[in-house]
Amino acid sequence: MNHKEIKLFYASNSFFNFANSIVGIFIPIYLFEKGYSLSAIILFFVLVQLSRLIFLPISAWLSSVIGAKKMIGFSFIASIIFYLTLDKIDSLSNGFYLSALIYGAVIAFYILPFLVHLSKMSPNNNRGKILGKLNIYSAVAGASGPILGGIIISSYGFSAGFVAVILFIIPAILLLLLTPEISKIRKINFGLINIKKIYPDLIANGFLNFQIYLGYMVWSIFIFLIVLEYDKVGLIQTISLFVSIIVFYILGILVDKFNRKKVLMWGSLISVFTDLIRVFASSFASVLLLNTSSVAFEKAKRMAWDVKIQEHMDKEPRTEYVCFFEMGGAFVSLVLLALFMLIIQSLSLQDALFCGIIISSLSGVFINLIRK
Repeated sequence: MNHKEIKLFYASNSFFNFANSIVGIFIPIYLFEKGYSLSAIILFFVLVQLSRLIFLPISAWLSSVIGAKKMIGFSFIASIIFYLTLDKIDSLSNGFYLSALIYGAVIAFYILPFLVHLSKMSPNNNRGKILGKLNIYSAVAGASGPILGGIIISSYGFSAGFVAVILFIIPAILLLLLTPEISKIRKINFGLINIKKIYPDLIANGFLNFQIYLGYMVWSIFIFLIVLEYDKVGLIQTISLFVSIIVFYILGILVDKFNRKKVLMWGSLISVFTDLIRVFASSFASVLLLNTSSVAFEKAKRMAWDVKIQEHMDKEPRTEYVCFFEMGGAFVSLVLLALFMLIIQSLSLQDALFCGIIISSLSGVFINLIRK
């Protein structure tokens, strides 16, 4: 891909990330406000992981048959369907389950082809720089969304927020159509991957997914119960994400110059600490400070993680590897989320939220299982 095509790909994903960020942090809060318990919200995301697990082989097969870029476009369209069903979760028959299953399909149809497409457009020797730029563009777009979403939801309700998301997904689709398909169409062959060789990656990805989803659910509800206003929740997330842009820039250079495994290890250890101290948040100011430090160091960790994973994709069939990698992540996170759901059955909401923040924070250490 030439520089113009890469920029178009950046722009397309930036629009998509911006669109999702408008209501992203508010989805657990939306379900909570609808009257669903914390256990039910966790069940929602257990179903998301189950759906993701089911649709990943289909995503891998279709990516090989029609191309990864086309699958990314399909995931954009599926996202629109997801937000429409989420908006009507109470009025649709089995809307709770339908929304969760569609959400899982969206993730499967997006992440796998995105990673495959990205690995083909970014050579390993300067992959950190390319990922850094992509993350900066996405961060700028994603950081602008939460405050806008908070204002829209506060003023006009969640339905208006979902409409705004859909309106911004449309240009993401149009921009993606202007980029070329660079995937080689070939027959998928899962026999090319040796599970015994890559299983540490799959387990590590499972713990990362568990950390992300559990932390996302409990922290969103935790801070909402403190500040009690959607626009304030959005403002907190917007400020935090803008701070992370500086981290993207620095880490995009560091991961190309230093040992990526060590950057990942130190990033994960610092991230555990910054995630754990969030339990002490009790006011708008403390939530803002602790959320900002947590997001910044989480992004630092993820930068090294993303580059390390992409490094492995130069050594074996990309599509098959990503499929197993994502299936491992979905399966492990599904099991761990289900176990956490059982653990909190007898806990109060406040205790369950504290427990979730602590467990999700500590699970981040296990991402260092990734193979060398």
